[in-house]
Amino acid sequence: MSVDTSRVLRIGVVWRSQVVAERVLDRRIDVSVGSRPDSTVAVVSMDYPGFPANVTLAVVDHGAYHIVLPPDPTHKLVLRGGPAGNEGVDKSQVKTVNGNRIYPIEAFTGGSVSMGDLIVMFQFVRGDAIPTVTREETVLRIGLVHDDRLLSDEIFHGNKPVVIGVGPTKTISLPDVDYKGTDATFSYDKAGNKFRARVPKDSVFRLAVEGQPVVDNKDATQKGLAKQEGEFITFDVPLKARGRATMGPYTVLFQVVKQSVTVPTFARRSMLSKLAAPFMSDSVWTLSLLGSIVLIGSIVGQAMLFYNTQGKFLDKSSAEEELAHTTFEVLIEEKEEPKEEEKPVVDIMSDKAKEETKKEIDKAKPDTKKPEKAEKPESTGKPVDPEEMKRNAREAVVKNTVAGALVGANGAATKLFADDGGEGDGTVTAKFGGGGGDDAAGGPGGGGLKLEGGGGGGGTIEKVKGKGGGFGERKADVAKVDAPLKKEPVAAVKLGGLDGDDGGDGSGKDGIAKKVAGRAAAVKACYEAALRDNPDVSGKVKVSFTVGTAGTITDVTVSGAEGGFKDCIEGKFRSIRGLPILAVPKQFNQSFVFTKS
Repeated sequence: MSVDTSRVLRIGVVWRSQVVAERVLDRRIDVSVGSRPDSTVAVVSMDYPGFPANVTLAVVDHGAYHIVLPPDPTHKLVLRGGPAGNEGVDKSQVKTVNGNRIYPIEAFTGGSVSMGDLIVMFQFVRGDAIPTVTREETVLRIGLVHDDRLLSDEIFHGNKPVVIGVGPTKTISLPDVDYKGTDATFSYDKAGNKFRARVPKDSVFRLAVEGQPVVDNKDATQKGLAKQEGEFITFDVPLKARGRATMGPYTVLFQVVKQSVTVPTFARRSMLSKLAAPFMSDSVWTLSLLGSIVLIGSIVGQAMLFYNTQGKFLDKSSAEEELAHTTFEVLIEEKEEPKEEEKPVVDIMSDKAKEETKKEIDKAKPDTKKPEKAEKPESTGKPVDPEEMKRNAREAVVKNTVAGALVGANGAATKLFADDGGEGDGTVTAKFGGGGGDDAAGGPGGGGLKLEGGGGGGGTIEKVKGKGGGFGERKADVAKVDAPLKKEPVAAVKLGGLDGDDGGDGSGKDGIAKKVAGRAAAVKACYEAALRDNPDVSGKVKVSFTVGTAGTITDVTVSGAEGGFKDCIEGKFRSIRGLPILAVPKQFNQSFVFTKS
């Protein structure tokens, strides 16, 4: 019989006309229904009292599902969608496996089994069948009873100890109002394929091992099945053993059984196939990875190409430059100093030697000859005209002194250039200041420059002071000139942050802040003008202004400034144009800190 592995089995459980469970089995395993935790489709008995503990529904024989025929003749099996419309049971295909009469159902689409109040419906649906393997492992089944009520019934594997006690970290937690004693622990012994129990020493327990009579605390201690270790009693619970132990008002039921666990199996693959699996399973990820590899390869290729062309050229140039620099330094270091000339060896007793010695002595004597007098420059023989000398002196004074600014017919209170009345002595006097007098320098209170030249072609220039205290004698005025100039205070303006909300994404506020910052120099000019009127002006000034919908400032309020300083700042703000366009008028605040140094 061929088996379609692409079909999966769907199970529905109805108890007393109520759907209590539904499950789809994606792999082929034996199917059982019941209140036991190891059932394929488990139902909580506390929610559904009277539900059967375990009913075998179907088994897998030779890879195909077989339904288990109900042993009770009152129970009914119904099959649907059989070959050629045949929905009955062909007794020739019924066989017995492990004491159960089974019938193949792979040829049908579904059916149901009615067993009193329990109805189990099954149906084959399309799906992906996964190969499985069934394994058996030793598990611990623990039930907790309080006041003759079963509170919990759980299956625990041997991967970690089972701790029963007070506290949220315990595997099974007991209320601290009901129990104040120590914990009970069940740990798995893999070597002995058994669990080891450790219960409080005041606990009353009973243990039933397969093939042996039931023992209690006293009998177990006498037979060596249990022993006391401090505050605890320890004993082993082997496979197919069961028992109970008291913990205050609670009774712990325990049993060690074999459980069949069905897990999916996968074909063994080589290392190469495992490495290639991620690339084959996700094409998008594979293409992204290949694109990244190509991109990285192109970058590496470009780097290698650059190194093989430009890089090597630059390295070669750098090496040649370094070699030339090093060679130049070596040439400087190894430059030879001039060697002393070797003198010929002569006989000191010969006439030639004596003559050479005399010449050396004469060279060493100091030179006693007087230096020759320098020759006087020869005279050109051209006569000097006194009037021309005066004229040249006047032109020199006008050209090279401040007197040039005072030349003119009516430009001075006194005659600037005047002859002293001499005849042919070449004297020219430049007079400044005071009134007349008989002083050669211009009278009392006067002063000036006097240029004298004799008939022999020479001449001198001297400063002439007046008797009456001219500008050369006025010490108070000189002190005024030498006094340091008074420095004006330097103004400084510090711009604070712009406060306010433009009602948008903030781009409008940024544009307003830039425009206001651009007017900082104009506001500083207002401050400098205010300092000229009042040097003590300083401090923080706050400007509140409203930006309208036309990109202009419609209202300005200045606090912290007065008078012309306040009006100047307000005028600078009202003249700002080109602000961002806002949906509605918004108010902003800008602060300035004015300081001087």
